[in-house]
Amino acid sequence: MNEAIRQDISDIIGIDIKNHRSDIDYSALETIQEDGYVRQKIAFDSDGDKVPAYLLMPERMANAPAVLINHQHNSERHFGKSEVCGIVGSPFQAFGPALAKLGFVVLVPDIICFVI
Repeated sequence: MNEAIRQDISDIIGIDIKNHRSDIDYSALETIQEDGYVRQKIAFDSDGDKVPAYLLMPERMANAPAVLINHQHNSERHFGKSEVCGIVGSPFQAFGPALAKLGFVVLVPDIICFVI
């Protein structure tokens, strides 16, 4: 993507790309090879809070688009990020693996109030 287009998009959505951080510190806690993608359980720092998340990475990473998925609530706080990754809960919520198999990098964090 050329820089002018990137700047135009940033202006439209209100993000200052000059202050973009690409050095977020995270640790990989577990790595599992799935069919068509790798699922990593990670933790990253967000303003002093450690946020648990799953990072789904397609087998082919060259210029892979990325998406952030926030999980539903549905009074099932114990599911959190795991439902979107197809580990527990409704199979209709398990769209993280489907996106990873299509070539997307998928980040699924636990919303801060779900962290137990």
